[in-house]
Amino acid sequence: MTAPHYRLGRLLWGDLALRRAHWLLIAVSCLVGCGGLPLSPVINDRREVHFIQDPSKTLTLMHDMTWYDGSPPRHELHVAAGRYALEAQDDEYWYMRSSVPLEFKEFRKGGRVDTRQFAGGIMIGKYLFRAVPAGGYIDGDGSTRILMWKLGSDFIGREGEDWKKSF
Repeated sequence: MTAPHYRLGRLLWGDLALRRAHWLLIAVSCLVGCGGLPLSPVINDRREVHFIQDPSKTLTLMHDMTWYDGSPPRHELHVAAGRYALEAQDDEYWYMRSSVPLEFKEFRKGGRVDTRQFAGGIMIGKYLFRAVPAGGYIDGDGSTRILMWKLGSDFIGREGEDWKKSF
């Protein structure tokens, strides 16, 4: 009598292991499949800031910079060369204000391009290791700033070549 139960238990254990392996295979396939999808830098993240002024903290872009969200691009962010002054901060970022508007383009079907200009600037993370180390931001209501374009390690890695900060 114990032998059939042992076999039955062994079969159930094997069946359970097979099911777990099946779900693990599905999960790994999804993760690997999603790894090839490009993530869009375009975002709409509202952030409360505290306004401050410190003339010693500036960011300087040596030349105009343009970012695209893919190939072919659906969106473009263009920021002008110049000096960006500290205007605000929150717990995670310094907000460096541009003296000229940021230009945001959306490429539509049929070759149509929507171009908009916004007051804003570049936000730089206070800490080195962040999911979003920098970004393009625009004004929101009152003391709100809106992260609208995520700038990654490619931007941070260009410090000293394409841009520099004074602090």
